[in-house]
Amino acid sequence: MKSIKRKVAITAAVMLMVSTQFVSAAGYTYGAKGGDISAIQKKLIAAGYNARLNGEYDANTKWAVRLYQKDNNLPVNGVLDAVTYKKLMGKELDEHVVAGLGRMSDDKIAAEMAAGRKATVQKKTAAAATDTTAAKTTKKTKVKNNKSNKNGDAKVQAVAKKNTATIKSKTPTNGILDPIAPDFIFTKTGKVSKSISEIITEAERYRGVPYVFGGATPQGFDCSGYVRYVFAKSGIDLPRSADEQYLVGQKIGKHNLQPGDLVFFQTYEEGVSHSGIYIGDGKFISATSSSGVAIASVNDSYWGERYIGAKRVM
Repeated sequence: MKSIKRKVAITAAVMLMVSTQFVSAAGYTYGAKGGDISAIQKKLIAAGYNARLNGEYDANTKWAVRLYQKDNNLPVNGVLDAVTYKKLMGKELDEHVVAGLGRMSDDKIAAEMAAGRKATVQKKTAAAATDTTAAKTTKKTKVKNNKSNKNGDAKVQAVAKKNTATIKSKTPTNGILDPIAPDFIFTKTGKVSKSISEIITEAERYRGVPYVFGGATPQGFDCSGYVRYVFAKSGIDLPRSADEQYLVGQKIGKHNLQPGDLVFFQTYEEGVSHSGIYIGDGKFISATSSSGVAIASVNDSYWGERYIGAKRVM
């Protein structure tokens, strides 16, 4: 097999090689610990963002960084890269400090993931409850007004419109999710190149491999470790974490998805937290905590509402 020697990088600089998935030359990422994270958190707090002063780049800190990036017209990804760091701290990012960072405990990371999943379920339950309540209110109003004069129809429409607005306002959204419309039609998958075909074949070789948090080998994968491993087999070097992978490549509209594209979702925390490989005809393959490496539909009841976007890296 002819190796595709393409280097996909977050910046033009060569990334530092380190021993943990949470640290890279890109800057501070989720799970890092130590360095000047406490100073970063103090700056965020002073600027009015809800960060906790604990010296760990936890989910709370990552979300505060995302809000800071949004408010300062920077790429919103929750990664404190060189540009964001300089804007916040007023000095250059020291890659030597970044390279020496530790990592949060596995127990804390697992707890935050569980809390994130629980919050997502609670939001969905609350939205569904609001939907049901609004529907009942609309039905009662319609029955009541049908007994009145012709003006009743106008009142029913007004109430229904108000209830719909209430539902929308309470539905969780942060402006980056891109739910798929029920009538959305994916681009028909055409003939793929040999290199893409090899990527897909390699990806499907690992179906059934169990999910392991932090896993990056066929003994066990997490989502981003799996994606990185598959592409590395074809000589393509991707970042380690899902949110960093979302920073590379060419942005692709959902209607233009083709096999080999990376697809991204929001799962256990706000923003990009899951990545997979699109294999065509509306389906993608990824390492999931529930089923290990498995194929699913981008448009199914779970993934459809969590879809964020896609990138093409080859």
